Amino acid sequence: MITPECIIQKSKNMLPFDAWDSFEGTPHSPDSSKYLDKEHRAQLIENSKLIEIKEHPHEEYVAGVGLIKRAGYITKNGYAYSALIGIPETQKCDVPVIGTSAWTTSTEGHNEHTVRNFMRQGNFVIFVGAEGSYEPKNSPTPAGPITLADSAASILNYSNHVVQDLVEQGYDIDPTNRLLIGESRGAMVGMGVIALANDFNQNILASDLAAPCLPRKLQLSDIRNLTEQISKEPIELFKLAGKLTLSRLIHYPSTLDLSPYSLKHQFAIGFALFSGEAGAMARHIPNEALLHITVFNNDIASMHSDWQEIFQNHPNVRITPLPGGHMSIADPETLSYTLARNASSQLCINNNEELNKGSVFDAAHSLMPRISKLPRAS
Repeated sequence: MITPECIIQKSKNMLPFDAWDSFEGTPHSPDSSKYLDKEHRAQLIENSKLIEIKEHPHEEYVAGVGLIKRAGYITKNGYAYSALIGIPETQKCDVPVIGTSAWTTSTEGHNEHTVRNFMRQGNFVIFVGAEGSYEPKNSPTPAGPITLADSAASILNYSNHVVQDLVEQGYDIDPTNRLLIGESRGAMVGMGVIALANDFNQNILASDLAAPCLPRKLQLSDIRNLTEQISKEPIELFKLAGKLTLSRLIHYPSTLDLSPYSLKHQFAIGFALFSGEAGAMARHIPNEALLHITVFNNDIASMHSDWQEIFQNHPNVRITPLPGGHMSIADPETLSYTLARNASSQLCINNNEELNKGSVFDAAHSLMPRISKLPRAS
């Protein structure tokens, strides 16, 4: 006799990349006391080792921006990632910016636009796509389910590789310090990047994360609210389109990664995003971490109050609610404020001054009038 339990189990087994284990956190449940313990961290370091790196022969030089390199790599855990490496035309800071992409997006379109603008500001940039964003000729066999912690470890390991390579090429780049950016999934994985940085001999000086979602596991009671929000996002998207320049609108369709290889991974990534792992990683962020979080008032998935509870004892974390929905991450004003905070971070670094809420977040407001008038990289 086929029972409902059998049907459910069979359905779970049909999911790609052991996706149900991503949701449950198997074998390292976000709710477990062993999550990000010494053994788990050692496993993340081991699984994120780079076993194959392919740099694309085509390099793109953009006047006023710099040199953009593209690459793909595979980790020991059996997942493949695309990457953008940005070398600024005019360097203004030796600390590189690192980050990763939002759910279902590639390293092109909106994300490349963001990378180019940080390069225009004078930063080296290392930006990594999600699992499956790079499709190698011989597809690797995953050793386990996709987790946000593994994603974070992958970024940190690849960051070390790129920085070491740039140092060997003669570039003046800081070997250990980093600035971190991220939107949506990128912001969620960013929580893990901050929590794990020391394990990879890196130090996150400041983080700027927009619209991190679901700091707790998705519950049935959340689905109705999220469905209602999704129905309103086209309106937010229409408003956003009116604020974008023609050159950005032309390139924005490439933001979505619609390759079958990527989509299969993105489907599995969704289970990790809904697992509450982002919140679990955030609880392991050091108390002294300097972090700015942007949430949007009509973005139910951001769960503003949950993030407030997690960071209530972190004096250097500021959570800023703004008007808009989840798609407001692509609003030009959102980028302007992020660039302003990056500019104030650069000033502190270059002047050997302490980075804190006043010198970075408050100072950014005085820089906004100038930053918002600067030309944007297309």
